[in-house]
Amino acid sequence: MANGVNQKVKQATMKVEKVYYMKGSGYYVAHTTKDQDGRFWVLQVTDIATTKEDKSFTNVLRKQYQDKQVEVTYVEPLNDDEEVEIWTVKVK
Repeated sequence: MANGVNQKVKQATMKVEKVYYMKGSGYYVAHTTKDQDGRFWVLQVTDIATTKEDKSFTNVLRKQYQDKQVEVTYVEPLNDDEEVEIWTVKVK
């Protein structure tokens, strides 16, 4: 509860469209398809950032996550300037 207003927990189930190394952050991420409103998720799939992509590792992650369904449980922000708070991500 923030500012006396109850936040609503929501879920979205989407398919992982691509998995890649994000140069700017150094993390490997999974990018989902868009929902009916045009929104999508970019989910970090590694906990440690690296300075350079390991292409064989990228291929392993693609085999593990690409085309899989992910269920994201989250809370939308009360204010537009806040970020979405993700509670859980499950790969189906």
